[in-house]
Amino acid sequence: MDGSTRGWSFDWRRAAALVAWTCFLGPAGAGAQEPDRIQVTVDRNQVALGDQLYLTIRIEGSPDEPPGLPELPDFRVLSRGERRDMQITNGRVSNSTSYNYLLIPTRAGSFEIGPATALIDGAEVRSRPFTIQVSAGEDQSDEQDRDLFVTSTVSTDRPWQGQQVIYTWRFYSRVPVGQGSIESMDFGSDVVVEDLGEVRQFSTSIDGVQYSVNEVRKALFPQRPGELTLPQTQLRVQVEVEQARRLNPRRSIFDEFDSLLGTGGRWATKYLLTEPLTLDVRPLPPAPAGWNGLVGDFDIGASLSRSELQVGQSATLEVRVGGSGNVQLLTEPDIPELPAFKIYPDQPDASIDRSGHLLTGRKVFRRALVPLVAGPLDVPPIDLVYFDPELGDYATRSTERIDLEVTPADGEEELMLTESLAPTTGKVAVRILADDILPIRRAAAGIASVTPQGWRLWVWFACGVLPPLIYLALLAHHRRERRYAADRTLRRRQRALRDALSVARKLRSGAGPASAAEASRIVRRYVGDKLGVEGPALTPSEAEAALVRAGVDGALAGRCRTLLERLEAAQYGLAPVAGGGGLAAETSTEGLSDLIKTLDRQLRGRQR
Repeated sequence: MDGSTRGWSFDWRRAAALVAWTCFLGPAGAGAQEPDRIQVTVDRNQVALGDQLYLTIRIEGSPDEPPGLPELPDFRVLSRGERRDMQITNGRVSNSTSYNYLLIPTRAGSFEIGPATALIDGAEVRSRPFTIQVSAGEDQSDEQDRDLFVTSTVSTDRPWQGQQVIYTWRFYSRVPVGQGSIESMDFGSDVVVEDLGEVRQFSTSIDGVQYSVNEVRKALFPQRPGELTLPQTQLRVQVEVEQARRLNPRRSIFDEFDSLLGTGGRWATKYLLTEPLTLDVRPLPPAPAGWNGLVGDFDIGASLSRSELQVGQSATLEVRVGGSGNVQLLTEPDIPELPAFKIYPDQPDASIDRSGHLLTGRKVFRRALVPLVAGPLDVPPIDLVYFDPELGDYATRSTERIDLEVTPADGEEELMLTESLAPTTGKVAVRILADDILPIRRAAAGIASVTPQGWRLWVWFACGVLPPLIYLALLAHHRRERRYAADRTLRRRQRALRDALSVARKLRSGAGPASAAEASRIVRRYVGDKLGVEGPALTPSEAEAALVRAGVDGALAGRCRTLLERLEAAQYGLAPVAGGGGLAAETSTEGLSDLIKTLDRQLRGRQR
């Protein structure tokens, strides 16, 4: 057979498929109660599990609304659109509308398809029921049955409430496939779902047959006890036409037409379904005190940045909580009372890892501890209570006790420039150590001028005046540095205004979260440096109270508190506080500089 003959054969088959689709009225389904008004047909009455069939509802005339489908609880139904036809017979015009659906059986058995209904010209018409046989596919050979299939498994079918369950979905193929998509993977509102990494692709061998595998993994957390059903997952995949014919020898004319309308007639659509899975979720026993909802395997640790410090100095307490399980519920554990410390909380750091076999996470909580008294102090053990699914009971893990040695604070160095010789107030006696009285000259002739003139003046100035001036300047700078080193609070207070204005000049414009965070840090750090406290840890209310105690006017301190509250709202995306307008102006370089300078004038007057 030459090339022209082969080309004619291929064209004839496609033309036959198109003609058959256009003229198809096959009575594979049962006849309608009113054959001139409504007809329900299927392309075949027998289908294998994993394949699909087409159902068409053809209505003569113009229906008032789309037809009502019969109940199909054992099929997944996908709409394939509608088509309107007009026929002219012996000069008489007739209209019809066809509604097309794709049915995918979800289990094997014999199923009766109930009547479809339609409303035409105000009257309801109904079709006659018929039966469809769905086989389990035993009539196909093992090789055909295993070319394409999907599976779904869970790590345990009897989890505890809140326990992490790993759901694994896999698509196996050993024939060429095109584009595929998971059209349904819904686990319901009673299950919290977390993705575990991207789709994995690998190869594996089953009974000596090599397969290409696509794997999707998810972490499921059942939220209520009792029986939970994980619905079937449906995959829509494109298969080469020749492979599709081999997989399904009983391929219908509908499938041929669908493939001809595909990508150049090369691909046919196939739908694959997993089996539904059932979880028997066990309820948790009564919870002990301190449990915050964690279910899984967790650990806790704590450390202190310094083990020796003075009263008034700060050390950072770091509490680390992490593990595998419902890490979304990681919260700060209960920290015992620490009456000997002033505590300043900090923002925690959180991270969740979805790349491993389990969902894991970690959260770090920090607090600044400032001892108020000297002596040996300690941070008691911190407990973490969680439910361990392996044990089937609650478990507790604790940190080690942290010992701390606190020494008294060094007082400010006082320079004793004078000494009172009298124990009481009043006049102080002055002791004359020596007299230096020169001879008295009564005449101007006895006085000679020793003032250098001309170039001698410059030499005298360079050699006799500059060295002492330089020495005195270096001595003053050295003494000031020693004083600052002995009292870091004084150093911070002296540099507070300069540092704040310097940073404010670099402030980014706008009222976004980044600008709000920078402006908040500038104001808090200035207040902390000026008053000798931990500025970044101050709340707006604490900042206002500290300013009032330092002698700042109440209205100005209230203005500072209001600004900090509004900056926090803008930074964390909270609901705006009252008076939220003009935040961009207040957080600009000019607005912050004006506020800081006003505060500094009042604080300097108070400190003097």
